[in-house]
Amino acid sequence: MQLWKRWGFAGLALILAAGWSYREMAFARERAADLSPRTINLDQVEMAGFSDKGQAVGQNGVYLAGDTPASTKFVTGRFVLQPGKSPHAPHTHVEEEVMIIERGHGEIFCDGKTTKIGPGSVMYTTPNAPHGITNTGDEPIVFYYVKWASRK
Repeated sequence: MQLWKRWGFAGLALILAAGWSYREMAFARERAADLSPRTINLDQVEMAGFSDKGQAVGQNGVYLAGDTPASTKFVTGRFVLQPGKSPHAPHTHVEEEVMIIERGHGEIFCDGKTTKIGPGSVMYTTPNAPHGITNTGDEPIVFYYVKWASRK
């Protein structure tokens, strides 16, 4: 019986050590996927066609996407929105978001209010606040966006 207790304790210790090792390796792999500091120029961003409900509305290019030490679901990109189009209907998501208008004119719906926008306009939205953009002008709107969720 004494021998069984010793082997049982050793087996339990081995199982706990293996579990701890697995957890540490998973954590290390997860942290390895975090974004690293860098600078990206526009010519390095691959712009791809973007459609809504099967209809082309513009082009989207992602600079960075991943987790950071302080946030998760971090993404930043550039969108070229064709005249008369929206990337999608007003929507919500868990990330905070900032949009910065470089050129073009349109409207942004944000948390119940619609605002006319043009070059230099900025939108900020909190998590789960409805928002969307529409190009009401006769030239493309070019805007940059940054989204992130807290690691709280």
